[in-house]
Amino acid sequence: MLRKLLFLSFIEGAAVMAAELCGAKLLSPIFGSSLYVWASVMGITLAALALGYFFGGLITQRPDPAKKLFGILMAASLFLILMPVISYYLVPRISYISFFPAVVLSTVSLLFFPVFFLGASSPLFIALQSDTENHAGKVSGVVYAVSTLGGILATFICGFWLMPLIGLNYTLLIFGSLLFVSSLFVFKIIKVAHLFLLAVFVYLNLQFTLKKNLSLMESDSILGHLEVRDVVSNERAVRLLTINNIIQTEMDLKTKKSVSGYIDLLDTLIPYSTVPSSALLVGLGGGSIANLLVQKNSRVCGVEFDERIIKAAKDFFFLDKRIKTVCEDGRYFLNHCKDKFDLIVFDVYKSEEQPGHIITSESLEKIKSNLKPGAIMYINWHGYSNKLLGKGTSILYNTLVHAGFKTKVTSLSKDENHRNIIFIACLEDYHNGKGKEDVYSIKNELVLTDLLNTDDKQVLEKYNAEANKTWRNNYLRFYQNN
Repeated sequence: MLRKLLFLSFIEGAAVMAAELCGAKLLSPIFGSSLYVWASVMGITLAALALGYFFGGLITQRPDPAKKLFGILMAASLFLILMPVISYYLVPRISYISFFPAVVLSTVSLLFFPVFFLGASSPLFIALQSDTENHAGKVSGVVYAVSTLGGILATFICGFWLMPLIGLNYTLLIFGSLLFVSSLFVFKIIKVAHLFLLAVFVYLNLQFTLKKNLSLMESDSILGHLEVRDVVSNERAVRLLTINNIIQTEMDLKTKKSVSGYIDLLDTLIPYSTVPSSALLVGLGGGSIANLLVQKNSRVCGVEFDERIIKAAKDFFFLDKRIKTVCEDGRYFLNHCKDKFDLIVFDVYKSEEQPGHIITSESLEKIKSNLKPGAIMYINWHGYSNKLLGKGTSILYNTLVHAGFKTKVTSLSKDENHRNIIFIACLEDYHNGKGKEDVYSIKNELVLTDLLNTDDKQVLEKYNAEANKTWRNNYLRFYQNN
């Protein structure tokens, strides 16, 4: 019996991490995967575990703790299976209130009850295996070690295999059902009512999981929810690549060209007198920029962290076969890259977030060795430049200048909520033969700052957090309702 209880403890620890990882990813299509979301997920998880430990400790003194443990594990497994249903029907309705309370309440609705019951099981596992007070310390150490080992294994299995391969809903269904069935066999309490209850909850999960949709491609991973879909109107048909419900690429299916304004700006800014012979694109997306550069007769290398995005670009966005694709983190690639380029484009959005580790002072120093004489860098950025929301933009500008780059800041629009900013950075004076960079300049909008983004102090995530939150809210409200 003791070994069977340790096995259940192992499954319980694995289920906690599956719930936490999948819970964060279930929230991401509505709220993104920003610092706010992860802080809420971790905070609610710890709160639920703490209350669960306390509750479990209280009921260890009551009669028949084995029966209590069985009931708690049954409840935990059923709430795990229900998480996708709650995320589909309840979380979108909560999202219409203010952002911060919506994130917290949505996290509570998804994670609190499964994690609470999982936490409550630990004191009961210890109580059932302890025969003396002196023995209790040793047993508790073994129980928590085994539970933690289960969590470690589940983290790797979920993040690198289950979630990308079969999705969040099936992952939760597997862990919930495994915990449910394991509890039935360990405690040898198998009744028709139990099996019927499991069948009902599995049915509810599958009804959601197998719902019909118009997606051409849909996949989950630890990085976020990826989807490719077509939006057809009377005017045109547009194919979208989204991460966590935020558009990464939008292409007119008739012309096979991007309909994003910042791509037009980039096309205008790229020098026509000296077309770059070699170009590096950090952040491939659907491949709109890569295809644009190939059409200008550039040799293009596209670096993308997510293999699914490379597949989507090739299968659904007509990525030119001449483009070399590399699946690696952008910073890792640059650290080991020996090639030199005439042009480097950073388009490293993950949903509404910009990975700040890629553009630090140290990273920029390394990038200098990858630039040919007269080479240019372009950095795609969110649209905020004023006051608090523009602090991250000012920090990036300051970091580029501090690293020795002559830097210009451009945009097609004055509307911060519905525009992108493109940074132009080079080691020599920039001139593209058109003079457009000065027409589109918004440098006078920036707020001066002394802050730099460095490897030691990666401040961009902190100072972009409010801008990303505001941008996501405006984006979802505008595009979801139009």
